[in-house]
Amino acid sequence: MKEIGKEFKDKREEISISLDEVADDLEIDKILIENLEDGNSKAFQDVLELKEVINKYSKYLGLDSKDILEELNDYLFEKTSKISVEDIKEELSKTKTNEKKIKSPYTLFKNKEHKKKSLIIVSMVIIILLLLLFWIILRKFLIG
Repeated sequence: MKEIGKEFKDKREEISISLDEVADDLEIDKILIENLEDGNSKAFQDVLELKEVINKYSKYLGLDSKDILEELNDYLFEKTSKISVEDIKEELSKTKTNEKKIKSPYTLFKNKEHKKKSLIIVSMVIIILLLLLFWIILRKFLIG
């Protein structure tokens, strides 16, 4: 990753373009450009953002974006291939145990318990509306 950043920095300095100009022209935060040139991939949200910035920046500098992206892919493969399968499985199991179940209003009635609760709530609302209607009718007869 450092080699990619150095290549960008050398080319930018060779053609005398400032970081501010690059950031303005590409509409990318200056800090991201600086991190890219320093070889710091951790400053990016994800690999897709990193690839997008590399693609834009390489085209902007007149570099071969395909070669640079291929170099990045090699770097990423080298970095991720060092992660053992056991570590990946462990991380996946942690993720699964920490996941919260999301309840959707569209699937709410699949669970019988929720169905019973909903039925009770709907019944109570109907009873309250009937009592309110009865009170209004009774009031009209007593007053009028």
